[in-house]
Amino acid sequence: MKVTVSTSGFRALESALAELPKATARNVLRRTLTKAGQPIADEASRLAPVDTGKLAGRIIVSARLKNKVGGAEYAAAMRAGLGRQAATSALRQARRDAKGQGSFAEMYVGPARGVLAYAHLVEFGTARTAPQAFMRPAWDSRKREALDIIRRELGNEIIMAARRLGRSKKAAADVKYRASIAALMAHEAA
Repeated sequence: MKVTVSTSGFRALESALAELPKATARNVLRRTLTKAGQPIADEASRLAPVDTGKLAGRIIVSARLKNKVGGAEYAAAMRAGLGRQAATSALRQARRDAKGQGSFAEMYVGPARGVLAYAHLVEFGTARTAPQAFMRPAWDSRKREALDIIRRELGNEIIMAARRLGRSKKAAADVKYRASIAALMAHEAA
């Protein structure tokens, strides 16, 4: 089950984030969301039932790995017999068309891929076994802490990223200055 959280009171942080280059802003968000997701993952690991111990040790926080946009277009082109090149072109076009839609940054907190099917059965139960929820209670008990981490860390991450950008711009300006001085000196020597 996918849970979406809407927040308010982040206007100043949002405008500061918008001042950063897009890739830098996305990385700032990912670092912050990783820190915020960790308490939820730790709580889920603690709450996970222990039969073999594999589930409790495989609760992760990670950037969303799979981009599902364009998969249907790729499959349709392959079924139509258009070939891999046309199918790849259809996939890329679908991704271009969808650009800007959806979330700017998403994080996954939950079981790792190797135990995902098993974790689903544990969380929700089966016809023969009762549910032993561990992810939802972890979210319910740690969501406030996660939002507090986002509020606190996002500002710090923005400031650090802006400082890094400032240093790199200053370093680039210093290199240009030294290069122009060296060019002038070479011109005068000639």
